[in-house]
Amino acid sequence: MVDTPREPRKTPTLPKTSTKTAKTKVNWPRMALFITAILLVSILGIGSGLAFSWAREAPSINMSDLDIHTTTQLFDDKDVLFANLHAGENRTLVEKIDTVPKNLRNAFLAIEDNKFYEHHGLDFTGLVRAVFANITDGFGSQGASTITQQLVKLSFLTPEKTLKRKVQELILSLQLERNFTKDEIFLMYLNRIYFGEGAYGVKAAAQTFYGKDLEKLDLSEAALLAGLPNAPSKWSPYRDAEVAEQRRQTVLNQMVKFGYITGDEAEKAKKNPPKLLEKAKRTSATGDNNFPYFVDAVIQECIDKYGITENQLYKGGLKIYTTVDPAAQKAAEAALSDPGNFPKGKDDTPIQAAIAVLDHSNGEARAIVGGREYTVKRGLNRATDLKRQPGSVFKPIAVYGPALEKGMTPATVLDDVPVQYGSYQPGNYDGTYRGLITMREAAQFSVNIYAVKMLNEIGVQTGFDFARKLGIKTLDEKQDLTLPLALGGLHQGTNPFDLASAYGAFANHGVWNEPHVIRKVVDRDGNTIVEVKPKQSSVMKETTAYLMTNILETVVQAGTGTRAQMDRPVAGKTGTTELPSSVPEFRGITGNKDAWFAGYTPELVGVVWMGYDNTDKNHYMYKTYGGSYPAQIWRAVMTKALAGTKAKSFVRPPGIVEANVDIKSGLLPSALTPAEYIRTELFAEGTVPGNTSNVWQEVEVNAETGQPHKPGDSAKTVKKVFLKRPTPYEGATPADADLETPHETTVEKPTQQVPATDDYDQESSPSLPNGSNKTTKPENTGKTSQTPSGSKPQTSTPLVIPPGTSNSPATDNGPKG
Repeated sequence: MVDTPREPRKTPTLPKTSTKTAKTKVNWPRMALFITAILLVSILGIGSGLAFSWAREAPSINMSDLDIHTTTQLFDDKDVLFANLHAGENRTLVEKIDTVPKNLRNAFLAIEDNKFYEHHGLDFTGLVRAVFANITDGFGSQGASTITQQLVKLSFLTPEKTLKRKVQELILSLQLERNFTKDEIFLMYLNRIYFGEGAYGVKAAAQTFYGKDLEKLDLSEAALLAGLPNAPSKWSPYRDAEVAEQRRQTVLNQMVKFGYITGDEAEKAKKNPPKLLEKAKRTSATGDNNFPYFVDAVIQECIDKYGITENQLYKGGLKIYTTVDPAAQKAAEAALSDPGNFPKGKDDTPIQAAIAVLDHSNGEARAIVGGREYTVKRGLNRATDLKRQPGSVFKPIAVYGPALEKGMTPATVLDDVPVQYGSYQPGNYDGTYRGLITMREAAQFSVNIYAVKMLNEIGVQTGFDFARKLGIKTLDEKQDLTLPLALGGLHQGTNPFDLASAYGAFANHGVWNEPHVIRKVVDRDGNTIVEVKPKQSSVMKETTAYLMTNILETVVQAGTGTRAQMDRPVAGKTGTTELPSSVPEFRGITGNKDAWFAGYTPELVGVVWMGYDNTDKNHYMYKTYGGSYPAQIWRAVMTKALAGTKAKSFVRPPGIVEANVDIKSGLLPSALTPAEYIRTELFAEGTVPGNTSNVWQEVEVNAETGQPHKPGDSAKTVKKVFLKRPTPYEGATPADADLETPHETTVEKPTQQVPATDDYDQESSPSLPNGSNKTTKPENTGKTSQTPSGSKPQTSTPLVIPPGTSNSPATDNGPKG
């Protein structure tokens, strides 16, 4: 055998050496896995520790927490009990689960917790199933919490949404299941849940929505009710019938899915929607409560501002210390229930009204009445929920207040003659023009054109910002930054409560206090859970507030608000909005939609609104103005609210001075200024005019004809003083035209013009230029440019008017108001 020769062994090649240490290659996937493992262990450890800690902090089950009759007490401004909140007010208990219709029980199980009778308080598979159902069948098709968990949330826990609370909810659910049977838990749940419209529990819900006994509910009715507790305000058929019907059909579909009913039964129920009980036919139950509108405002503030649940309010045994003054509240309720304070309508539909009275020194509400009658618990509270155009009541807030703050004065003169800004041409309520007038006179007689011109002078943004600082929350930067803002042309409107807080800043020396109805809330164990510290801000100089107040005193003493006069100092402003002429059904009709009076004394501020809830061609106010019935109601309320309170004057702050001025120029009187046009006016220091009036001239006239002397005329002449208007007017003749130098033809007397409507109403929506619905933000156009005689009305840079604007602003009543 011959050996096969072998290849000689190769000497292995050694790696090249280096002075640097060789780098070790990192296995990144393995490293990532290692780090992830460490993080998971850490998270689990920390999570377990937190969960254990939170579980220990969970409140133990107390049987009193399940007592739905635990009463919450409300106290007035002097800590005297005046009302109780307890679930029994609109809750009738079901004593046995068997008395609840089977279809209703099954409907709740289908939509909320199909495995209720199988789990022990927690249903982890149900949680996954609920998430999947909400994705495939639409949001809300199935709840994620068990019925036991929901009962725990209603009974033991705060409304916060945190992981800590969720852990405690799970622990308490297990405890509840150990202490009660399934039927007992289900019955407590059905007796406790809130259906909306003031109804707690299934028995009350049957009466509230259908006016029938619980036992008589059919499948269609049961499906609707079962869908409500998840979100009562969202699913309510009284608020959105279409959305409520969608929810009802979802419940029926779930019942079919889980085998509670057949498909045929569901289809039959879908085709026969339940017949709701009309709200007007409900029996209102105010229980043992006084001041129901004020109570409603308290409940809403608790819920909206402090996160207190309705369940806590109605069965939590809270003590709520409110701001209501019984004397003021009773006076307000009496005034709004007195038919003598209202004009007569064409039919039985009542003209409504609302009032809010505040202590402007601290923002505390002393009285709130949201209508002439209290018919539905927690229904429309017009004092706080209303959104209507404020008309000329808004002038001090958006025009005169900010103008004074910028250095204008009560003597600032503008010419009340026709003017046009682009397509916007404001008009005065009475169709007349007063000519050269001061701010004081413009406010006194609620002159629209002056207000619009002044807002144009100071800039729309300035007026908008000032109103916002005074607490008007409904202002819209896209819709309200236009000149109609001067006349209350708000896209959304406002309400008496917010307007009262705004006027309160004038009464309170320039300091605005956030309006509120609660002072503090104490729980059943005596712990203070809410201590109200309202926002406060200085929104204007003290001198500005005093000058505005002094001007508004003139409105009440000798202007449009004389019916609000009392035996004490009163400042106030009237406001009226006309029917929108751009709406076809109102064309050719003269009437008003809203009437307001806002007024204050050194002690209290109050605002009254009057009008129909739904204005149409058969329901509007005729010859009813802010200075008529609303001012009358305001005076009636304030007279009783302040009975026994010694009258005092508005405090005049340092920095206010007096000076004589020429009221046709706003400047110091000249030697030619007629005595009857010289007034003593108030000014903030530094704003007294330094120039002498230049609007008067001395002219030689024919002693017999009164016409200016002509060269070569041998007739006897005399010298007379005439007004020399700085800028000629065009259009209607102003009231002071006869003060000007006469011409060859006799000067015509001021003519009555057809008043332009003054409503800025979202129901009236003219098209914008080029068919666009976009609103541009106007800039301050500077001083009004006026044109000489023989040209068109005075114009300024065109401003885009947003949808809802008629070409004429909010009206106001005249002196007879």
